[in-house]
Amino acid sequence: MAGDSHFPHDTIRPIQQEFVNVVDHCVKNKTHLIAHAPTGLGKTAAALAPAISYALDKDMAVVFVTPRHTQHLIALRTAREMKDKHKLSFSALSIIGKRQMCAHQGTAIMPSDDFSAYCKGMREGGHCLQYINSRSGTNFSMMVKAAIKEIEPLSPLAAERFVQVGIEKTLCPYELALHACERAKLIVTDYHYLFKSEIRDKFLARINRKPEQLIVIVDEGHNLPGRVRESLTHRLSITAVRRAIQEAKDFHLDSIMPVLQEMDATLTKLGRSMDGDERLVTYDEWEAAIAKAMPVEMREPAFSEATRIVNESNKKFSSIARVHKFLVAWRQSTQDSFARILSIAQQNQGWVLSLRCLDPSIATSEFIKRTHCTIMMSGTLVPTTMFAQQLGFPDNTIEKEFGSPFPDSNKLCLIQPTITTKYAKRDDNQYQKIAKECATIANTIPGCSAIFFPSYAILDFVNRHFEPLCKKTIFREDPSMIKEERAALLERFKGYGVSGAVLLGVASGSFGEGIDLPGILKAVVVVGIPLDRPNLETQELIKYYDRLFGKGWDYGYTLPALMRTMQNAGRCIRSETDRGVLIFLDERYLWPNYKRCFPSDWTMKVTLDPVPLIERFFS
Repeated sequence: MAGDSHFPHDTIRPIQQEFVNVVDHCVKNKTHLIAHAPTGLGKTAAALAPAISYALDKDMAVVFVTPRHTQHLIALRTAREMKDKHKLSFSALSIIGKRQMCAHQGTAIMPSDDFSAYCKGMREGGHCLQYINSRSGTNFSMMVKAAIKEIEPLSPLAAERFVQVGIEKTLCPYELALHACERAKLIVTDYHYLFKSEIRDKFLARINRKPEQLIVIVDEGHNLPGRVRESLTHRLSITAVRRAIQEAKDFHLDSIMPVLQEMDATLTKLGRSMDGDERLVTYDEWEAAIAKAMPVEMREPAFSEATRIVNESNKKFSSIARVHKFLVAWRQSTQDSFARILSIAQQNQGWVLSLRCLDPSIATSEFIKRTHCTIMMSGTLVPTTMFAQQLGFPDNTIEKEFGSPFPDSNKLCLIQPTITTKYAKRDDNQYQKIAKECATIANTIPGCSAIFFPSYAILDFVNRHFEPLCKKTIFREDPSMIKEERAALLERFKGYGVSGAVLLGVASGSFGEGIDLPGILKAVVVVGIPLDRPNLETQELIKYYDRLFGKGWDYGYTLPALMRTMQNAGRCIRSETDRGVLIFLDERYLWPNYKRCFPSDWTMKVTLDPVPLIERFFS
């Protein structure tokens, strides 16, 4: 069987073997792959086995990127199982953001931009003993090399292990991990290490790797376009500008004061001219205004010097550095792939000027083409062509949709079309209808169910009528919950596996994706379609993808919402022993442009009364 010489398990299912064969073909033929592969297929092992097997024979490394910490651990565990089963000797590790790995207290909660400035100031000012101990000129110190030699035999090494060693030996955990990356055959990390250009270039230079030496596996690939767009988006609030003005006064930085004051005046003028909550701002409109205070050729050196002075003061937060970063991004961004929008911000930040990326391919396309092989996989990558076009994969990329590894009889898929969350039909009568339908379903399910809504507002409107009708304990997602509170809520919810409870969440919220409740959830109800608000950014996105591919409404509006509903539905069937019901409540799920987004191996049934079908399924 192709590519399974180092497969970590004793048995392999036919569909998993098919996945292994496709990945094996791609790594051997330098071909990229976009694979829609549902939950339960065993994607991590099926992708890593042939990829690492190939890398072991070549001067290559496998970089497994994923936004989920649990997947970091699963990838490292897979490497451990491969090593143990086949008596292999190779290094595997995970590395997370420098901010999360920093040995200094309080840095993990700092905003990313502020930490970058703080870290640079600490290093360049000679204030970080951990960094001083870790470097010898441009090379790693003997202390770092000795520490890695000591712990490398314990590989796979999680990022937390480097933090522990760094604290014990007064070394920089990030520098320790970088040194270990040089010889690693598997590096597990976050998206931004490879798909944020300024980080990627430095990272690859530090570990002495070129893109051509990498086999990249992108897990949860449906998240990548949005994550990249957000990483390339920059925002400047009038509050930040005014804080920068005060900072300039504190440090007597008179050279940049005129341009900061002009930025304040320009934001105020543009904001007061708005007819509504937001407006487009042209590149020249903003640039011409602040150029009056300081010519472009003088601005960059002046802000660079001001930022250096503030950073060297060992200050953890610098508004001038934040303003500087925005100005650089504004100057470097191209006209058509960014939307420039002025809006009224939340949390008393006043007006905010945003430089919003519309096209993630500007950060992904050339890099993907240079890699030896990039494999993108997820349980919601339908249609695969959308992701290929959005991210700029080459034309010869293999696009493949794998079926579910579980019997179709394990799930019942229903569309109930008599209710809707369409904006024009939202009123209290509609919310009462939704509440009654959801309560009837939840009361019928023999166990726990989850109900996902398009927004917190709709959840609240429906819940007023839902609570008196529901006979089971109700758990509700709250947007203000911190990570620990969400984990505690899920633990309490799991305790109702026998008696049954209902989890109310939001399609794009914390529980709509990434939670695993095998054996607990017996049903997922998706209420409506979580379409983005048609604000200026969405309108510009639709126009942009219309110009590029003639598919603006699909790529910029409809399909991203359908991806969220598919992710919500994926919370139910997590193992081969799970049986559950997936119910979609909205008339629009019958429309051709929506219905075509359901996986081809789902048997969808339309019903005005789900209860008899649910009772028959569970009987």
